Amino acid sequence: MITTTIISNVKSSNRHNNIKGFTLIEVVIVVAIIGVLAAIAYPNYQRYVIKTKRTDMMSEMYNIASEIQSRKLAQGAYSNALLTGLGGDYPKQGTALYAVAITPNPLTAKWVITAVPKANTQMSSDGTLTFNYQGIKCKGSVCSTGDDWNK
Repeated sequence: MITTTIISNVKSSNRHNNIKGFTLIEVVIVVAIIGVLAAIAYPNYQRYVIKTKRTDMMSEMYNIASEIQSRKLAQGAYSNALLTGLGGDYPKQGTALYAVAITPNPLTAKWVITAVPKANTQMSSDGTLTFNYQGIKCKGSVCSTGDDWNK
Protein backbone atom coordinates (compact mmCIF):
# COMPACT_ATOMS: atom_id res chain seq x y z
CA MET A 1 0.00 0.00 0.00
CA ILE A 2 2.79 2.38 0.85
CA THR A 3 4.50 1.58 -2.45
CA THR A 4 1.36 2.38 -4.41
CA THR A 5 0.98 5.72 -2.69
CA ILE A 6 4.58 6.72 -3.44
CA ILE A 7 4.24 5.71 -7.11
CA SER A 8 0.98 7.58 -7.50
CA ASN A 9 2.57 10.67 -5.89
CA VAL A 10 5.50 10.47 -8.33
CA LYS A 11 3.12 10.08 -11.29
CA SER A 12 1.00 13.02 -10.21
CA SER A 13 4.03 15.24 -9.70
CA ASN A 14 5.32 14.35 -13.21
CA ARG A 15 2.00 15.42 -14.67
CA HIS A 16 2.40 18.88 -13.15
CA ASN A 17 5.99 19.24 -14.36
CA ASN A 18 5.11 18.30 -17.95
CA ILE A 19 5.11 21.93 -19.21
CA LYS A 20 4.80 22.38 -22.95
CA GLY A 21 6.75 25.01 -24.90
CA PHE A 22 9.79 25.64 -27.10
CA THR A 23 13.35 25.09 -26.07
CA LEU A 24 16.00 27.72 -26.64
CA ILE A 25 17.62 25.56 -29.34
CA GLU A 26 14.34 25.32 -31.27
CA VAL A 27 13.90 29.10 -31.15
CA VAL A 28 17.50 29.68 -32.31
CA ILE A 29 17.02 27.26 -35.24
CA VAL A 30 13.83 29.06 -36.34
CA VAL A 31 15.54 32.47 -36.12
CA ALA A 32 18.49 31.14 -38.14
CA ILE A 33 16.18 29.79 -40.86
CA ILE A 34 14.32 33.11 -41.06
CA GLY A 35 17.67 34.93 -41.30
CA VAL A 36 18.84 32.75 -44.19
CA LEU A 37 15.55 33.23 -46.05
CA ALA A 38 15.71 36.99 -45.54
CA ALA A 39 19.31 37.10 -46.77
CA ILE A 40 18.22 35.39 -49.98
CA ALA A 41 14.93 37.24 -50.51
CA TYR A 42 15.95 40.85 -49.79
CA PRO A 43 18.50 41.27 -52.63
CA ASN A 44 16.02 39.73 -55.08
CA TYR A 45 13.36 42.13 -53.86
CA GLN A 46 15.71 45.10 -54.32
CA ARG A 47 16.47 44.04 -57.90
CA TYR A 48 12.73 43.72 -58.56
CA VAL A 49 12.06 47.22 -57.19
CA ILE A 50 14.83 48.74 -59.35
CA LYS A 51 13.55 46.93 -62.45
CA THR A 52 10.02 48.18 -61.74
CA LYS A 53 11.16 51.78 -61.34
CA ARG A 54 13.19 51.52 -64.56
CA THR A 55 10.09 50.21 -66.35
CA ASP A 56 8.05 53.11 -64.97
CA MET A 57 10.62 55.59 -66.29
CA MET A 58 10.64 53.93 -69.69
CA SER A 59 6.85 54.20 -69.75
CA GLU A 60 7.17 57.92 -68.97
CA MET A 61 9.64 58.22 -71.85
CA TYR A 62 7.05 56.64 -74.17
CA ASN A 63 4.51 59.19 -72.93
CA ILE A 64 6.96 62.04 -73.59
CA ALA A 65 7.64 60.70 -77.11
CA SER A 66 3.90 60.52 -77.75
CA GLU A 67 3.49 64.09 -76.54
CA ILE A 68 6.34 65.25 -78.82
CA GLN A 69 4.60 63.68 -81.81
CA SER A 70 1.23 65.17 -80.79
CA ARG A 71 2.70 68.65 -80.47
CA LYS A 72 4.45 68.28 -83.84
CA LEU A 73 1.17 67.29 -85.50
CA ALA A 74 -0.76 70.09 -83.82
CA GLN A 75 1.80 72.76 -84.68
CA GLY A 76 2.90 71.53 -88.09
CA ALA A 77 6.66 71.16 -87.52
CA TYR A 78 9.07 69.92 -84.89
CA SER A 79 10.69 73.32 -84.61
CA ASN A 80 7.32 74.79 -83.57
CA ALA A 81 6.70 72.11 -80.92
CA LEU A 82 7.46 73.54 -77.51
CA LEU A 83 9.19 71.26 -75.02
CA THR A 84 7.64 73.04 -72.04
CA GLY A 85 6.74 70.63 -69.25
CA LEU A 86 8.25 67.55 -70.91
CA GLY A 87 11.68 67.47 -69.29
CA GLY A 88 12.78 67.81 -65.70
CA ASP A 89 12.69 65.43 -62.78
CA TYR A 90 10.73 62.19 -62.81
CA PRO A 91 8.59 60.93 -61.25
CA LYS A 92 6.80 64.24 -60.90
CA GLN A 93 5.36 63.21 -57.52
CA GLY A 94 7.41 61.73 -54.70
CA THR A 95 11.17 61.33 -54.73
CA ALA A 96 12.71 62.28 -58.08
CA LEU A 97 14.79 59.39 -59.43
CA TYR A 98 15.69 60.63 -62.93
CA ALA A 99 16.52 63.92 -64.64
CA VAL A 100 14.97 63.91 -68.13
CA ALA A 101 16.28 65.97 -71.05
CA ILE A 102 15.12 66.17 -74.66
CA THR A 103 17.64 66.99 -77.37
CA PRO A 104 18.11 68.86 -79.61
CA ASN A 105 16.50 72.08 -78.51
CA PRO A 106 14.91 73.48 -80.68
CA LEU A 107 13.45 70.13 -81.57
CA THR A 108 14.13 68.41 -84.89
CA ALA A 109 12.85 65.17 -86.43
CA LYS A 110 15.83 63.35 -84.86
CA TRP A 111 15.00 63.85 -81.18
CA VAL A 112 16.38 61.85 -78.25
CA ILE A 113 14.95 61.58 -74.74
CA THR A 114 17.58 60.94 -72.06
CA ALA A 115 16.86 59.96 -68.45
CA VAL A 116 19.88 60.19 -66.15
CA PRO A 117 19.55 58.64 -62.68
CA LYS A 118 19.87 61.17 -59.89
CA ALA A 119 22.80 60.81 -57.50
CA ASN A 120 22.15 59.39 -54.04
CA THR A 121 18.94 57.62 -55.06
CA GLN A 122 18.10 53.97 -55.38
CA MET A 123 18.55 54.24 -59.16
CA SER A 124 21.94 56.03 -59.10
CA SER A 125 23.89 52.96 -60.24
CA ASP A 126 21.30 51.77 -62.76
CA GLY A 127 22.60 53.55 -65.86
CA THR A 128 21.31 56.18 -68.27
CA LEU A 129 18.15 55.43 -70.25
CA THR A 130 17.58 56.82 -73.74
CA PHE A 131 14.74 56.61 -76.23
CA ASN A 132 14.90 58.12 -79.71
CA TYR A 133 12.68 58.98 -82.66
CA GLN A 134 13.34 55.53 -84.23
CA GLY A 135 12.00 53.69 -81.17
CA ILE A 136 15.45 52.52 -80.09
CA LYS A 137 15.74 52.15 -76.32
CA CYS A 138 19.06 52.05 -74.49
CA LYS A 139 20.17 51.33 -70.96
CA GLY A 140 23.80 52.34 -70.75
CA SER A 141 25.40 50.88 -73.88
CA VAL A 142 22.78 48.15 -74.50
CA CYS A 143 20.38 49.30 -77.22
CA SER A 144 17.53 47.63 -79.09
CA THR A 145 13.89 47.95 -80.02
CA GLY A 146 13.04 44.99 -77.74
CA ASP A 147 13.19 44.62 -73.98
CA ASP A 148 16.97 44.35 -73.63
CA TRP A 149 17.06 47.65 -71.74
CA ASN A 150 15.15 46.07 -68.86
CA LYS A 151 17.60 43.31 -67.94
